[in-house]
Amino acid sequence: MTFYEKLSGAIALAALLLSLYSAISTYHEKHIKTKLFVRWIHKTPTKLNVSLLISNMSSRPATLTKIFLKYDDKVIESSWYTARLLTQTVDDVETICWSDVTPINIPPRSSSNPVLSFQNVENFTLTSELTLIYVIDDVEYEENFKVDRILPNSEMLLALDYQLKHN
Repeated sequence: MTFYEKLSGAIALAALLLSLYSAISTYHEKHIKTKLFVRWIHKTPTKLNVSLLISNMSSRPATLTKIFLKYDDKVIESSWYTARLLTQTVDDVETICWSDVTPINIPPRSSSNPVLSFQNVENFTLTSELTLIYVIDDVEYEENFKVDRILPNSEMLLALDYQLKHN
């Protein structure tokens, strides 16, 4: 076997390994799972507002189509319509912060910060865990989330003011 035949074989092997690495990387990037995190929650007598961070690091877009709150053997779907969360008037201009509704589309390699509202929540007690059932790209998940921030009314106004100015 001559030097050029050995070189040709080595180049073919290197091309095969690079091609295999590229195929595995592409498959991995397309199938990175979308992740949900609960940023904060706020409870009123009949409503629960939940701020989520939805992270989609995949190379494909993702869609959160449904989300449910599960507690005490009850399951409540998030509001189908926008709910008014905050109204501000500055220099005679009224601005309104609305809740988000599903479906929520998340572009590839980005994130979304929706505030979802669950209406008519009865006998719900705030704890450090929140159980959500959600559907992303036609796959249903049920997950318990640790709640680090339960906002009082004053902090809720600050969080919604920030949301209003940055969205």
